[in-house]
Amino acid sequence: MSAEGLIPTRRPVPDQVFGERLRGAYLLDLAVVDVRDLAPHVRSITVASTDLVDFDYAPGQDLMIEFPTRDRSVRRRYTIRRADRAAGMAELEFELNGAGGVATRWAAEAEIGDRLAAIGPRGSITLRAGASHLFVADDSALPAAFAMLEALPSDATATVVLVTPHGPLSRPGPNGVANMRQFWIDEAELPAVIAELDLEPPVAAYVNGERQLVRRATELLVSAGIDNSAIASKAYWRHDQPNAAHGEPSHD
Repeated sequence: MSAEGLIPTRRPVPDQVFGERLRGAYLLDLAVVDVRDLAPHVRSITVASTDLVDFDYAPGQDLMIEFPTRDRSVRRRYTIRRADRAAGMAELEFELNGAGGVATRWAAEAEIGDRLAAIGPRGSITLRAGASHLFVADDSALPAAFAMLEALPSDATATVVLVTPHGPLSRPGPNGVANMRQFWIDEAELPAVIAELDLEPPVAAYVNGERQLVRRATELLVSAGIDNSAIASKAYWRHDQPNAAHGEPSHD
């Protein structure tokens, strides 16, 4: 029972589903309890469930959500921006744009009381040990970067390179991060910014976002002297095609 008197429910994903790749994750039945816009292009949606009461996850992990379409259901993954474990609630952030896919269209029309099926927690990129932490993220990866930043130890130092056409107006930044440098840049500025970074070793680097951006940023960091083993990277999407039905960009 949580501090608020709620009794958690737990439904582990069966081992026979997805070939045991989701062992440790749970089936989640979610209800929308709050919808608000953080910026013209960003919508925050809070979901609640007894499945989320005392829900154990690491900052940077996500939920794999099922969205129905006319022909079939597709899955998309959204980072847990923040959560209230006692109340069984989690906040997700959705990018709104005219060229958006099924998840964007759902978020644009979402209302309190809407329901979603999900699986979580998912994701292996979470905070690691390091004297300094470096985040490179585009708009799609800002929720993960900000969630991880807010979970850093108080004595940690962080550098954040945010690649977005919206600049500081993209969305509210992380709270309570004392030792942080932020760079709001266009992608064309990325090589110059990375070349000028002076980071205290050992460095833990996290690179997430559009596939080509992730590849380019990783190459630039390695050229700048950061060992490839110190870089945790993941492509969230790709410019040239929608994500596959399982929620991730294809690798071809």
